[in-house]
Amino acid sequence: MPAIRRFASPLFAPAFALVALSSLAGCDESNPSFFAPACPTLDIPGSAADQFVYDGKSADIGSLVSHAQIASLSGDCERGPDGPHGHQTVRTRLSLAMNLTRGPAATSSTIDVPYFIVIMRDGKIVDKKVFTDSFRFPANVSTQSVRTNLRLIDLPATGNMTQENPYTLEIGYQLTHGELGYNREHLAPVSFHSHTQ
Repeated sequence: MPAIRRFASPLFAPAFALVALSSLAGCDESNPSFFAPACPTLDIPGSAADQFVYDGKSADIGSLVSHAQIASLSGDCERGPDGPHGHQTVRTRLSLAMNLTRGPAATSSTIDVPYFIVIMRDGKIVDKKVFTDSFRFPANVSTQSVRTNLRLIDLPATGNMTQENPYTLEIGYQLTHGELGYNREHLAPVSFHSHTQ
């Protein structure tokens, strides 16, 4: 399953990944229907790859409630169900791997992590979906690696399903204005690179 993995970037510039996922579902090249459809391009904006939540008293470590960090994104594509008007669709299956930290100011053993998937075509937003997954920390554990629920995104197929997909999916944390500003001011840019497993 193709994946996107996080790497720190030494460049002081907005960093993001533009990676096309594609995988073969069969081996008979004479029949293109045996091949999985082309996946949309994936984009993880570096400024939306971390979420720091503070208790409102300060931005010091003692006031940290939680820190979520996208580590990787994995997914694949397959032919989806027929659309409402009988048109073909491409189903993209996505899951985020994250590193979570429960800070000293946390008052709960559970962290709720909101994240978005924005659907774009030709540089314009077509739709946006926001999800929230909850993760419980065992007693005496402050950091853990987790994976989100599998998310399914169905998009209209265009022409030959094995050719380039015209859609882009942007994935990141659903941040407040303050959280986004904090990332832009305090974090080194990150980038994500394709990795096939």
